[in-house]
Amino acid sequence: MAESGDVSRLRVGLVLILCFLKWVHAVTDPNDFEVLMDFKKGLENPELLRWPEEGDDDPCGPPLWPHVFCSDGRVTQIQVQNMSLAGSLPENFNQLTKLYNLGLQKNNFTGKLPTFRGLSELQYAFLDFNHFDTIPADFFDGLTSIRVLSLDYNPLNHTAGWSFPAALEGSSQLTNLSISSCNLVGPLPDFLGKLPLLNSLRLSYNQLAGEIPANFGQSSMTVLWLNNQEGGGLSGTLDVVGEMTSLTELWLQGNSFTGTIPDSIGGLVLLKKLNLNGNKLAGVIPQGLADLELDDLDLNNNHFMGPIPKFKASKVSYASNSFCQSKPGLSCAEQVNVLLDFVADLNYPVSIASEWSGNDPCGVPWPGLNCDANSKVSVINLPRRNLTVWRP
Repeated sequence: MAESGDVSRLRVGLVLILCFLKWVHAVTDPNDFEVLMDFKKGLENPELLRWPEEGDDDPCGPPLWPHVFCSDGRVTQIQVQNMSLAGSLPENFNQLTKLYNLGLQKNNFTGKLPTFRGLSELQYAFLDFNHFDTIPADFFDGLTSIRVLSLDYNPLNHTAGWSFPAALEGSSQLTNLSISSCNLVGPLPDFLGKLPLLNSLRLSYNQLAGEIPANFGQSSMTVLWLNNQEGGGLSGTLDVVGEMTSLTELWLQGNSFTGTIPDSIGGLVLLKKLNLNGNKLAGVIPQGLADLELDDLDLNNNHFMGPIPKFKASKVSYASNSFCQSKPGLSCAEQVNVLLDFVADLNYPVSIASEWSGNDPCGVPWPGLNCDANSKVSVINLPRRNLTVWRP
């Protein structure tokens, strides 16, 4: 039976209303629209975005603008990575309060980073490999949902450097933190070892100093990069890393760590890459380390003594140390073993370990030793070296 005219008009009216509501629902929040326009205006090459002219169309569509993602009229993602974009970010960037994923990496952004204060829904922020030169003190405030944050290779606060912000302590969802080559200065804060989900910490090529906090031993980190700190770098012993049983990668090269490799490192059965190159470590290589089935092990440029063990690592390098032999598996001479026991009681001081190298202490007498006519050590004379008998 044919519909009456009133019913037909009612159906058409409902369709129009639904279409209107759908259109209204899709309109981008005015503040978000303004931020996107300011973002575009700050670029030297905005044409790369392929966004329409100002006032045309709607970022949240339909259709969506390229590189922009929305939900309920709010911008939730901006993904412009590796596009050669040049320019600066607008100061009002943190008004994108529904932003949860930001990909700006591998561009040519410059100038001051705007604050991210209050972006409580932001989970992923990739800002690495740009040219940002300043980071505001409140940048990290309120990032309570952040999971992955990467700032690598930005010349932030180049002259004075900047310290770890205390606000990150409240980012309990953080799993990956990467701030390599960003002019970080000062010590590693204790709170990094307390973040319950922190899995990867990459802080290479900064100006960090001091020791690795003791509570790192209770963390669940799998990747820890602290290598190549300027100005002497990190120091202290490696005792804490022997407790980090979740580690798969540990990069500590280019610092000033001292003491011996702890025996407990043999318990890091998940470890695949270990780099200790260029520190001030000494002592005998523990068998537990030699037995680890590593992919890559670098022990170069330290003061390790004693025999070179037979390593199970696929790739191993150990040049420029004080080993008694030049090849793995060969034993030290009896006199060398006695002298090794002697310096072990002194905790292998670097001043001695750097001088007592090779397998013949009397051929050319090692500093501090006198030998008799039978090439036997007869006197040990090591004055004014601040030596102390050490007991673990």
